[in-house]
Order: sequence, then structure tokens, then C-alpha cells
Amino acid sequence: MVEQFLKYIHTEKLFHSSQRILLAVSGGADSMLMLHLFTNAGFSVAVAHCNFGLRGGESDGDEQFVAEYCDKHNLAFYVKHFNTQDYAMEKGISIEMAARDLRYAWFDGLLSKHNLDLLATAHHQDDVIETFLINLSRGSGIKGLSGIQPKSGKIIRPMLFTNRTEILEYCQRLKIEFRTDSSNVDTVYKRNLIRQQILPLLEQVNPAFRRNAMKTVGNLHETGQLFQQRMSEIKTWVYSEDDQGAMIHIDKLLTLYPLRTILFELIREFGFQAEQVDDIIDSLTKESGRQFFSGEYRLVKDREYLLISPFLSKQDQVFYIEENCLKINYPIHLSLEIIDRKPDFRFSTHPNVADLDLDKVVFPLILRHWQEGEYFQPLGMTGMKKLSDFFVDEKYSIPDKENIWILASGNQPVWIVGKRLDDRFKITSITKHILRIRME
Repeated sequence: MVEQFLKYIHTEKLFHSSQRILLAVSGGADSMLMLHLFTNAGFSVAVAHCNFGLRGGESDGDEQFVAEYCDKHNLAFYVKHFNTQDYAMEKGISIEMAARDLRYAWFDGLLSKHNLDLLATAHHQDDVIETFLINLSRGSGIKGLSGIQPKSGKIIRPMLFTNRTEILEYCQRLKIEFRTDSSNVDTVYKRNLIRQQILPLLEQVNPAFRRNAMKTVGNLHETGQLFQQRMSEIKTWVYSEDDQGAMIHIDKLLTLYPLRTILFELIREFGFQAEQVDDIIDSLTKESGRQFFSGEYRLVKDREYLLISPFLSKQDQVFYIEENCLKINYPIHLSLEIIDRKPDFRFSTHPNVADLDLDKVVFPLILRHWQEGEYFQPLGMTGMKKLSDFFVDEKYSIPDKENIWILASGNQPVWIVGKRLDDRFKITSITKHILRIRME
């Protein structure tokens, strides 16, 4: 097995012998064998152990077991205790997902803090097959069905060359001690149910199921690579990003096939689910304004684009600008100066500059977002106009409207910042003092 281990590292180009590796060790057979193989091969390693506090004294026993092994073999050992159940309840996620989030966040911090190059986990072939079946049951796309890969970012999985049966046999042969997790027999967890009940049934159908499943996962991974190459070409054509978010060109998108698969690949990184895709497609040929939400993002069907931006409620934000203020840096950058009116003064025509009659404004000025039903008098007009109508005329999208700031004097809009002044505050022939506000 040592030769297979070293050969797999070389074949998959997992790491260089000079790199320092952090090993995630639970105390179970798979991670203890991984630890044995790494140390006997002479690689530079440190050990990280997570105590999720889910099995009381048994969890503490696992921690003590790994700690004693590391002390005996003079290995750097890091341990972390987590309030896993509280975190799962707070986030509204499963215990399994909570444990995953907590441990990988901690592992990432350890890599940076201790100048370690890579994280090694003890996933093996059975984990690949179980993950494949779990994702298959969820209706996953090709990425989910492609299985656990040998290397992903800073995570390496050097045990994927072997399976659970071989691991247990090797541990027994070499008398490698390990701990058995009692929760592994609890079929409340999907993975345990698949391991104990579903896989044995599939092997009754075909004794070579595990071997064939690994071949299928490999084939799907290669197919997925071709798919991603094509998606990169499509993304370059229909997709763009700016500081406000992402945009997908609707007319171009509608020429593509298969539309459902392509659209999902474009939006899934923002947390949108496959179940939402059909409704989004249905909106493509309808009027603008329909909105869809993931956990942190909103997708808006606009005239020409699907607009994706972080969903943050800003409507209640209000900022005050006092009379002696010369500059603000948040939520936008504004500089203010007072100018005495001279005969040769020329007001600025730049949209990012507002020249106002100082005597017409009341401090503190208020910087806020627009309000439904609000009116202003656009510069050069004699009548009032609804802000919402102004936005329609200017073809503003929903995110555009929400990102616009209004500078107000009391209850009256003075300046749609960067867009249009209110005529009531303009400079006239009798203006003596000018308030110049510039958006940087």
C-alpha cells in the first residue's frame, strides 16, 4: 500500500516533497492510516483534529487518542472544540453541513497561521461513491456527480486510490490503532444509510457495482471538463461583471441550447437553485421587473439583461451632512466647499458636481435613498415630476434605482446625486453664496 500511496501522489501531482502538509485526523481507520503513510514516507506534516462535541466522552476520547499519537511521534498537533449544534441551529442547516463549514474554516486559518501549504483529508473510494449517490438523489448536475476530486484548491485527497475494506485490512495487518465512531451506525445520517443498506443492495444487483461506479465518476469528471470549457466560451459571450454585480444578456442567452442547463451554470455560484431556473426562463420574454432571490443575491429580469447583485436592504439608511463638513467618505465620497459668487463665476455642467444656492438649503443636509411617491422639480423644468417616473424615463433598472442616493434639504430633494439637480435650488442672478458638492 505504501507504493500505491506514493504512486498515486506522483500520478495525480498532489504535492512536492518539500511542501508542508496539514493532515485532518479524526482518529478513525482512514485518517490514522493516512497519518501512518505520511509519517513513514518522511513527509513534513502537522495534525489537526476537530472535536465537534456531538458524542460527549467519546468525542473527547478521540481527541486524547490523536493527541497522544502526535506526542509520541513528535508531531505538531492542533485541536479545536466547536459548538456544532448551536451553529447548525443558528444557520438553519444540518449537523453534517455545520461540521463541514466549521472545520474547513478552521483548517484554512491553520494553513495561513502556521505557513502550511496544503490540507490532506482521508477521503477514499467509498466516500466518492456515497457522495455520488447522495448527489444523484438530489438531482445534481454534472459537477455534483463528478465526485470528490484528488485535488481542489489547497485540499488534497491522497487516499482516493483505496477503499474502506482495504484500509481496514491494512490497519489490522500492521496493527495500526484507530477509534470507531459510534455515530457511523446511525442511519439518521444519509451517508450511513447509503453505506449500510443501499450499497449492499446495489452489489447484489451487480457485484462489480463499486468498481463500475468509480469508472462512471471518472467518465463524468472528464465530461465535466469538456462542459466547463464550453461554458467558459458561453460566459465570455453572454456574461459580464462590474462593481454592482453580474449581467447576463437575455437575447444572446435565448439563442443557446440547452438553455436550462446553461442558465443554471451561470447563476448557481450566486446560490440560486435548480428549481428556480424554470421560473427565471419563463420571465425572459415577459415584462421587466420580476425578481428572484437566493440567500444573499437577487436576480432581476430587466429589459436587456438579467441583473444579479448582492441583496442588501439600504432603504432605511440615512446620513446627515453638517454645515461645517468638508468631506464624507461613506456611503459615497462627497467633497463640499462654499464659494462667494463673483461676476465671472461659471457653474459646472458635470453630472458629478452640484452647484447650489447656499441660502436655499437647510443644514444638516440629508443623504438617503429615494422614497415611493416622492416628487422633485428637474433642473430646467417648471413643473414637478415623480422620482419614479424620472427613473422610468432614464431606463433605470431596479438595482439602479436602489443604488441611487438623494441629497435632500429637509423633505425636499436637492440633487439626485450624479444625475439631476432640483430646479428650486439652482444658482440664479441674485445668488450670493454657492455650495459646491462634488462626488469623487
